[in-house]
Amino acid sequence: MANYKIKPLVLAMAFTAPVMAQEPITETEAQTTGDATLEELTVTGFRQSLERALDTKRDSANNTDSIIAEDMGKMPDLNLAESLQRVPGVAISREGGEGRKITVRGLGPGFSRTTLNGMEVPSSTGGLDSSGGVNRGRDFDFNVFASELFNQITIHKSPIASVEEGGLASTVELSTARPFDNPGQQVAFSGQMMADSFAGEDNPRLTGLYSNTFMDDRLGVLVSAAYSERTVRQEGFGSVRWTSPVANGQSWANGDSDVTINGTPNPGANNPGEDVAADSSLDYMWTPRLPRMDSFNRDQERLGLTSSVQFRPTDSMEFSLDVLTSNLKADVTSYNYFAQFRNTYDQISPSSVTLDPTGRYIVAGEFDNVTPRSESRGQFSETDFTQVVLSGQFDIADNMVLDLMYGNATSEHTEDQLRFNQTAAEGHGFSYSFEKDKNIAEMDYGFDILDASNYVWSGPTLRRDIVERENDTLRADFTIEGDSSSIKTGLIWNSRAVASERWDAININEDLNGAVVDANLATSLGSVVGDYADGIDAPSGYPNTWLVADYDAAAAAWGVGDWALNEDDSSTYDIEEETLGGYVEANVYTQLLGLPFTVNSGLRIVDTKVTSRGVSSDGEGGFAPVEREGSYTEILPSANFVLELEQDLLLRLGIARNMSRPGLGSLAGTVSVTPINGNVSIGNPNLEPVRANSADLGLEWYFAEESVLALTLFHKQIESFTTGETLENQTLPADIRAIVAARPEYDPSSPLYEPNAIHPDDDGWNISTSVNGEGADLNGYELSYQQPLRFLPGWASNFGVLANYTHVQSRADFGNGVRGSLEGLSENSYNAGVYYETDLFGGRLMLNSRDDYVTDQTGSNGNASHGTTGPTRLDMSAFYNVTDYATITLEAINLTNEAERLYTTGPLGDMDLVREYNSTGREVLVGLRVNF
Repeated sequence: MANYKIKPLVLAMAFTAPVMAQEPITETEAQTTGDATLEELTVTGFRQSLERALDTKRDSANNTDSIIAEDMGKMPDLNLAESLQRVPGVAISREGGEGRKITVRGLGPGFSRTTLNGMEVPSSTGGLDSSGGVNRGRDFDFNVFASELFNQITIHKSPIASVEEGGLASTVELSTARPFDNPGQQVAFSGQMMADSFAGEDNPRLTGLYSNTFMDDRLGVLVSAAYSERTVRQEGFGSVRWTSPVANGQSWANGDSDVTINGTPNPGANNPGEDVAADSSLDYMWTPRLPRMDSFNRDQERLGLTSSVQFRPTDSMEFSLDVLTSNLKADVTSYNYFAQFRNTYDQISPSSVTLDPTGRYIVAGEFDNVTPRSESRGQFSETDFTQVVLSGQFDIADNMVLDLMYGNATSEHTEDQLRFNQTAAEGHGFSYSFEKDKNIAEMDYGFDILDASNYVWSGPTLRRDIVERENDTLRADFTIEGDSSSIKTGLIWNSRAVASERWDAININEDLNGAVVDANLATSLGSVVGDYADGIDAPSGYPNTWLVADYDAAAAAWGVGDWALNEDDSSTYDIEEETLGGYVEANVYTQLLGLPFTVNSGLRIVDTKVTSRGVSSDGEGGFAPVEREGSYTEILPSANFVLELEQDLLLRLGIARNMSRPGLGSLAGTVSVTPINGNVSIGNPNLEPVRANSADLGLEWYFAEESVLALTLFHKQIESFTTGETLENQTLPADIRAIVAARPEYDPSSPLYEPNAIHPDDDGWNISTSVNGEGADLNGYELSYQQPLRFLPGWASNFGVLANYTHVQSRADFGNGVRGSLEGLSENSYNAGVYYETDLFGGRLMLNSRDDYVTDQTGSNGNASHGTTGPTRLDMSAFYNVTDYATITLEAINLTNEAERLYTTGPLGDMDLVREYNSTGREVLVGLRVNF
């Protein structure tokens, strides 16, 4: 374990100690003078949720954090991921400004396991190319569900035997409300209107809940619903990575001759004179691959329903039936206009360039014979999720309890992608410049980019993706309670299946390919999206309108409507995974050195069987189905110790072995090809799980009501984690070559024909696959603080603060000589919030920030890696209680209009070159909530 010291925590405790000397009146009792009468006070609202979460953390045997609803049907944030980001060690990624996935203690989304009402659940949504597109893996998409459907989130950051394996970073437990949680009648309704600063649309957000118990609280019924619409406009600049002629196996059409460099004529081609970086030529200078204007527009509709029936026929028997359904519809229209440098350097002639001070990339330049393209892409998706869980609890004896549960969850994501490409019929002059803004380039395309007659159709991308998942879980847990100990044991069986299908459009009008664009099939961006780029403070030379396709007219002209399953595509596969596990766990409550001491120790054994079906080459230029099987058995011990050094001062130690299973998509025996980029990706069904030994050491001081000061040190020794391996500038193996040659990009009669695609027989291919790496070490610490400021005088005593800080470091071997931090790891992250709450009104401000992080350590197009700039976000919420039953609410998201930025790092990994820079603006919600 890293040699972290406790001194910072001791100093912090010493600083806080004078507050305790004032002995403020607590929330649970207030003593009057004279008659020593005790008055019971009730904590409500946001402060109540914080207090209950601390109680859960304090009573846990392992290291956990919880977020608990302020009231039934009201989580304290609009999105589950955004709630989780307030937990120490948790960072999130966003899609269209909304939280989508989580990273815990530097380990990415695939290392966290998510359960809903006691069973692991699948989740798939679609996304932009920059966010990974359709989710076919184990990553959980939190944007599928409305946050109002849940009343508690608990995140386990250290394992215990009774919590199922699979979450190497964490296990996130989501729980929906049940009627026995709050006996009696409960009715709640809230309505909000959301205004977006970019989209200029007003969107509703509605929730309702009814709960009641009958027959002396032996029967309970609860139903809830949450409906929301969301219109998001995301706009900005993109480079789609940077690269160079050499990285593409090419040279500029005119070499270095007759090129003005930094304002001085170049002395000659390939001459490393004073004006060119030593030992290099312009062929080595980096440029954006596809400098472009980006407009992403999302119209989203989400409906969630829950129902719960609980029945307690006797005092020793209880049954629960919980049903949750969610429907998410999202129409994303993306408009991109870019100059094509990729794979066309040998056709382009630079005439004047300005290099960066190191002489490694072109900050600004003027070029001849550049061919622009307009891409208009529609992604029309729908995700349906259904979960049914039946559970029962039986008190067999006074000290024996049997818990049984069966659950089934299904998720189906369907997405149609229509991409219409309008490419300039000939090359033109083009210039770009980052001299005014390093994130947004001024650009001039040298011709009328709004004239449809200047373009030809260059083949659309027309496809349908369907991802179906189904999980079944059956578990039994048996607990024996003693006076100072307990034993718990259980069995759990899981069946997980994912079926991925790629459907292609058929019977399309191939005569349009190469034809001049009909003006009736096109329109201006300005008539589709008004006031483009107003919100990103773009430089004056940044184009704010361009020619785009009319989706409906273009789809009709191409004849889109008929689809056929492509059984030979690499995205068509299915994987079945079956696990059977058992555990035994003991809890002993004793003393050590005269101090209260709790020991939690256990062992899990789990057997996993995997069946993977896909396609591969049959050796004769065709395809054949492939089925592969694998299995492995894991033994996973864990031990947790809690020593109460003083009242309210806990020392925790956790030691465990855990695992995460490989990503589902990585297991498919398939081949994915992108000829225009020269990229080939090959699945690996023989991947083994990622295993790790971990240790946590924590000190928690609950120094006052609703208060905590805590430090946790953590270490993980990760064995054989999954990583990507890329071999660049390769010749394709014979069997892969046959698969590539069959692609429609090489068929001149196909609408997908790409004349600039790398030929299957050429070298220059980048071959990628998933492999088990050599492992990694991860070390870090978390520091958290929470306290209501009751010691302040008068009205100021209603303030409270909460803050946490996480530092993580890792070193991992990624193959190809690459060694660095784990993907998705921000070395530093923090959250800080201040709240003010009275019985009449209140509010809170929440700040969240994380460092830059690497998203792909193996990079592409010659880049050593890809990364994301860590954002800093500021959100707020406020309420005013009009009556005892009605509350007016105000919430604002992304108050500072923080932009989302991705970047690439160049060939040596030390550059910071913008890949995507865009913003979604601010969102404000005004609403009314009624409880009775």
